[in-house]
Amino acid sequence: MSDPVTEADLLAYVDDQLAPARRIEVEEYLARDPESAARVMADLKDRDALRLLHAAPLPRPPEATLGAAARLERVLAWKEFGLKLRRIAAVVALIGVGWFAHGQVGLGVTDSEASPKPPAFVEDALHSHETALVRARMASQTEAAGYDPAELLAETGVRLPPLPDDWHVRDAQVFPSRDGHSVEVAVDADDLGRVSLFAAHVPVFDVIDPTVARFDKSTTVYWQTGQLAYALTGTGGDKALERAATRLARKLQ
Repeated sequence: MSDPVTEADLLAYVDDQLAPARRIEVEEYLARDPESAARVMADLKDRDALRLLHAAPLPRPPEATLGAAARLERVLAWKEFGLKLRRIAAVVALIGVGWFAHGQVGLGVTDSEASPKPPAFVEDALHSHETALVRARMASQTEAAGYDPAELLAETGVRLPPLPDDWHVRDAQVFPSRDGHSVEVAVDADDLGRVSLFAAHVPVFDVIDPTVARFDKSTTVYWQTGQLAYALTGTGGDKALERAATRLARKLQ
Protein backbone atom coordinates (compact mmCIF):
# COMPACT_ATOMS: atom_id res chain seq x y z
CA MET A 1 0.00 0.00 0.00
CA SER A 2 1.40 3.44 -0.97
CA ASP A 3 1.81 6.23 1.57
CA PRO A 4 -0.90 8.92 1.73
CA VAL A 5 -0.29 11.90 -0.52
CA THR A 6 0.63 14.96 1.55
CA GLU A 7 0.87 18.66 0.84
CA ALA A 8 4.65 18.24 0.63
CA ASP A 9 4.15 15.67 -2.14
CA LEU A 10 1.99 18.12 -4.08
CA LEU A 11 4.61 20.85 -3.78
CA ALA A 12 7.34 18.44 -4.89
CA TYR A 13 5.17 17.39 -7.85
CA VAL A 14 4.89 21.00 -8.99
CA ASP A 15 8.66 21.44 -8.63
CA ASP A 16 9.46 18.19 -10.55
CA GLN A 17 11.16 16.81 -7.45
CA LEU A 18 9.36 13.43 -7.25
CA ALA A 19 10.60 10.05 -8.38
CA PRO A 20 8.63 8.65 -11.35
CA ALA A 21 6.79 6.04 -9.24
CA ARG A 22 5.73 8.58 -6.61
CA ARG A 23 4.75 11.02 -9.36
CA ILE A 24 2.33 8.44 -10.76
CA GLU A 25 0.81 7.95 -7.30
CA VAL A 26 0.30 11.70 -6.96
CA GLU A 27 -1.34 11.88 -10.40
CA GLU A 28 -3.73 9.06 -9.41
CA TYR A 29 -4.59 11.01 -6.26
CA LEU A 30 -5.24 14.19 -8.25
CA ALA A 31 -7.50 12.29 -10.64
CA ARG A 32 -9.75 11.46 -7.67
CA ASP A 33 -9.60 14.92 -6.05
CA PRO A 34 -10.69 17.69 -8.47
CA GLU A 35 -10.21 20.45 -5.91
CA SER A 36 -6.58 19.48 -5.25
CA ALA A 37 -6.08 19.05 -8.99
CA ALA A 38 -7.32 22.59 -9.59
CA ARG A 39 -4.86 23.96 -7.03
CA VAL A 40 -1.98 22.00 -8.54
CA MET A 41 -2.89 23.18 -12.05
CA ALA A 42 -2.82 26.78 -10.82
CA ASP A 43 0.60 26.19 -9.23
CA LEU A 44 1.89 24.61 -12.42
CA LYS A 45 0.68 27.61 -14.40
CA ASP A 46 2.52 29.96 -12.02
CA ARG A 47 5.62 27.81 -12.24
CA ASP A 48 5.59 27.81 -16.04
CA ALA A 49 5.01 31.56 -16.11
CA LEU A 50 8.12 32.09 -13.98
CA ARG A 51 10.12 29.83 -16.23
CA LEU A 52 9.00 31.78 -19.29
CA LEU A 53 10.57 34.89 -17.81
CA HIS A 54 13.98 33.24 -18.23
CA ALA A 55 13.35 31.41 -21.51
CA ALA A 56 12.89 32.28 -25.14
CA PRO A 57 9.40 33.36 -26.15
CA LEU A 58 7.15 30.47 -27.05
CA PRO A 59 4.74 30.52 -29.97
CA ARG A 60 1.14 31.47 -29.21
CA PRO A 61 -0.94 28.37 -28.44
CA PRO A 62 -3.73 27.53 -30.88
CA GLU A 63 -6.98 29.41 -30.36
CA ALA A 64 -8.77 26.16 -29.56
CA THR A 65 -6.35 25.52 -26.71
CA LEU A 66 -6.77 29.04 -25.37
CA GLY A 67 -10.56 28.71 -25.54
CA ALA A 68 -10.48 25.40 -23.68
CA ALA A 69 -8.23 26.91 -21.02
CA ALA A 70 -10.59 29.85 -20.58
CA ARG A 71 -13.59 27.54 -20.23
CA LEU A 72 -11.72 25.44 -17.64
CA GLU A 73 -10.80 28.56 -15.70
CA ARG A 74 -14.45 29.68 -15.61
CA VAL A 75 -15.61 26.24 -14.46
CA LEU A 76 -13.05 26.18 -11.66
CA ALA A 77 -13.97 29.73 -10.64
CA TRP A 78 -17.67 28.82 -10.42
CA LYS A 79 -16.78 25.71 -8.44
CA GLU A 80 -14.82 27.80 -5.92
CA PHE A 81 -17.71 30.29 -5.74
CA GLY A 82 -20.13 27.45 -5.06
CA LEU A 83 -17.94 26.15 -2.24
CA LYS A 84 -17.89 29.62 -0.68
CA LEU A 85 -21.68 29.85 -0.91
CA ARG A 86 -22.06 26.49 0.82
CA ARG A 87 -19.72 27.60 3.62
CA ILE A 88 -21.71 30.83 4.05
CA ALA A 89 -24.98 28.85 4.16
CA ALA A 90 -23.55 26.55 6.82
CA VAL A 91 -22.49 29.52 8.97
CA VAL A 92 -25.93 31.13 8.63
CA ALA A 93 -27.59 27.85 9.61
CA LEU A 94 -25.38 27.50 12.69
CA ILE A 95 -26.14 31.06 13.75
CA GLY A 96 -29.85 30.38 13.38
CA VAL A 97 -29.62 27.24 15.50
CA GLY A 98 -27.64 29.13 18.13
CA TRP A 99 -30.27 31.86 18.44
CA PHE A 100 -33.06 29.28 18.59
CA ALA A 101 -31.28 27.51 21.46
CA HIS A 102 -30.67 30.83 23.17
CA GLY A 103 -34.40 31.52 23.09
CA GLN A 104 -35.16 28.29 24.96
CA VAL A 105 -33.08 29.04 28.08
CA GLY A 106 -32.47 31.85 30.56
CA LEU A 107 -34.87 34.04 32.46
CA GLY A 108 -37.67 33.98 29.91
CA VAL A 109 -36.46 37.07 28.08
CA THR A 110 -38.32 37.46 24.79
CA ASP A 111 -36.44 37.32 21.47
CA SER A 112 -36.79 41.06 20.89
CA GLU A 113 -34.96 41.76 24.12
CA ALA A 114 -32.42 38.93 24.06
CA SER A 115 -29.53 41.32 23.53
CA PRO A 116 -27.97 42.82 25.52
CA LYS A 117 -28.30 40.32 28.33
CA PRO A 118 -29.51 42.01 31.54
CA PRO A 119 -26.98 42.27 34.40
CA ALA A 120 -27.13 39.73 37.24
CA PHE A 121 -28.87 42.15 39.62
CA VAL A 122 -31.94 42.14 37.33
CA GLU A 123 -32.52 38.50 38.19
CA ASP A 124 -32.38 39.42 41.89
CA ALA A 125 -34.89 42.20 41.25
CA LEU A 126 -37.24 39.83 39.46
CA HIS A 127 -37.08 37.30 42.30
CA SER A 128 -37.67 40.03 44.89
CA HIS A 129 -40.68 41.27 42.94
CA GLU A 130 -42.16 37.77 42.82
CA THR A 131 -41.52 37.36 46.56
CA ALA A 132 -43.31 40.64 47.26
CA LEU A 133 -46.33 39.41 45.28
CA VAL A 134 -46.37 36.20 47.31
CA ARG A 135 -46.22 38.18 50.57
CA ALA A 136 -49.12 40.36 49.40
CA ARG A 137 -51.30 37.27 48.91
CA MET A 138 -50.52 35.74 52.33
CA ALA A 139 -52.61 36.75 55.33
CA SER A 140 -49.85 35.62 57.70
CA GLN A 141 -47.26 37.94 56.13
CA THR A 142 -47.85 41.45 57.43
CA GLU A 143 -46.80 44.18 55.04
CA ALA A 144 -44.40 46.76 56.48
CA ALA A 145 -45.77 50.00 55.11
CA GLY A 146 -43.64 52.13 57.45
CA TYR A 147 -41.29 53.20 54.69
CA ASP A 148 -38.28 55.19 55.95
CA PRO A 149 -35.66 55.76 53.21
CA ALA A 150 -33.33 57.56 55.63
CA GLU A 151 -33.26 54.57 57.97
CA LEU A 152 -32.74 52.18 55.06
CA LEU A 153 -29.81 54.29 53.85
CA ALA A 154 -28.24 54.35 57.32
CA GLU A 155 -28.59 50.59 57.86
CA THR A 156 -27.88 49.25 54.37
CA GLY A 157 -26.02 52.01 52.54
CA VAL A 158 -28.66 51.85 49.81
CA ARG A 159 -29.95 55.23 48.67
CA LEU A 160 -33.51 55.22 47.35
CA PRO A 161 -35.00 57.91 45.10
CA PRO A 162 -37.90 60.09 46.26
CA LEU A 163 -41.17 58.56 45.11
CA PRO A 164 -43.96 60.48 43.32
CA ASP A 165 -46.66 61.86 45.60
CA ASP A 166 -49.36 59.62 44.11
CA TRP A 167 -47.34 56.45 44.78
CA HIS A 168 -48.28 54.60 47.97
CA VAL A 169 -45.78 52.25 49.61
CA ARG A 170 -47.36 48.96 50.69
CA ASP A 171 -44.30 47.06 51.83
CA ALA A 172 -40.56 47.60 52.27
CA GLN A 173 -38.16 44.74 52.94
CA VAL A 174 -34.42 44.23 53.21
CA PHE A 175 -33.17 41.17 51.31
CA PRO A 176 -29.73 39.60 50.95
CA SER A 177 -28.19 40.03 47.51
CA ARG A 178 -25.08 38.87 45.68
CA ASP A 179 -22.98 41.74 47.03
CA GLY A 180 -24.57 42.79 50.32
CA HIS A 181 -27.96 44.16 51.22
CA SER A 182 -30.75 44.97 48.83
CA VAL A 183 -34.05 46.79 49.37
CA GLU A 184 -37.38 45.85 47.83
CA VAL A 185 -40.20 48.40 47.99
CA ALA A 186 -43.69 47.33 46.89
CA VAL A 187 -45.70 50.31 45.64
CA ASP A 188 -49.18 51.03 44.34
CA ALA A 189 -48.10 53.34 41.53
CA ASP A 190 -51.33 54.89 40.25
CA ASP A 191 -51.93 53.80 36.62
CA LEU A 192 -48.92 51.42 36.70
CA GLY A 193 -50.62 49.27 39.32
CA ARG A 194 -48.48 47.29 41.79
CA VAL A 195 -44.78 47.74 41.04
CA SER A 196 -41.58 46.86 42.87
CA LEU A 197 -38.61 49.17 43.24
CA PHE A 198 -35.41 47.20 43.83
CA ALA A 199 -32.06 48.69 44.85
CA ALA A 200 -28.80 46.92 45.67
CA HIS A 201 -25.04 47.24 45.86
CA VAL A 202 -23.10 45.89 42.87
CA PRO A 203 -19.37 45.07 42.72
CA VAL A 204 -18.46 47.04 39.57
CA PHE A 205 -18.78 50.82 39.21
CA ASP A 206 -20.80 51.72 36.14
CA VAL A 207 -23.43 54.07 34.77
CA ILE A 208 -26.34 52.45 32.89
CA ASP A 209 -29.26 54.43 31.54
CA PRO A 210 -32.77 53.01 32.13
CA THR A 211 -33.05 49.89 29.99
CA VAL A 212 -36.10 47.69 29.37
CA ALA A 213 -35.97 43.91 29.90
CA ARG A 214 -39.16 41.95 29.16
CA PHE A 215 -39.93 38.67 30.91
CA ASP A 216 -42.75 36.15 30.64
CA LYS A 217 -44.99 37.72 33.29
CA SER A 218 -43.55 41.18 33.86
CA THR A 219 -41.28 43.93 32.60
CA THR A 220 -38.24 45.35 34.37
CA VAL A 221 -36.58 48.67 33.70
CA TYR A 222 -33.09 48.67 35.23
CA TRP A 223 -30.35 51.26 35.59
CA GLN A 224 -27.13 51.80 37.54
CA THR A 225 -25.53 54.79 39.20
CA GLY A 226 -22.00 54.14 40.41
CA GLN A 227 -22.09 51.04 42.60
CA LEU A 228 -25.82 51.10 43.23
CA ALA A 229 -28.17 49.32 40.86
CA TYR A 230 -31.92 49.84 40.56
CA ALA A 231 -34.82 48.07 38.89
CA LEU A 232 -38.50 48.94 38.56
CA THR A 233 -40.64 45.87 37.86
CA GLY A 234 -44.33 45.64 37.03
CA THR A 235 -46.95 44.50 34.55
CA GLY A 236 -47.97 47.89 33.20
CA GLY A 237 -47.14 49.24 29.75
CA ASP A 238 -43.45 49.17 28.86
CA LYS A 239 -43.30 52.83 27.87
CA ALA A 240 -45.07 54.03 31.02
CA LEU A 241 -42.79 51.89 33.19
CA GLU A 242 -39.73 53.21 31.36
CA ARG A 243 -40.85 56.82 31.83
CA ALA A 244 -41.39 56.23 35.54
CA ALA A 245 -37.96 54.62 35.91
CA THR A 246 -36.34 57.50 34.03
CA ARG A 247 -37.93 60.02 36.44
CA LEU A 248 -36.67 58.03 39.43
CA ALA A 249 -33.17 57.82 37.96
CA ARG A 250 -33.04 61.59 37.45
CA LYS A 251 -33.93 62.18 41.09
CA LEU A 252 -30.79 60.27 42.10
CA GLN A 253 -28.48 62.57 40.13
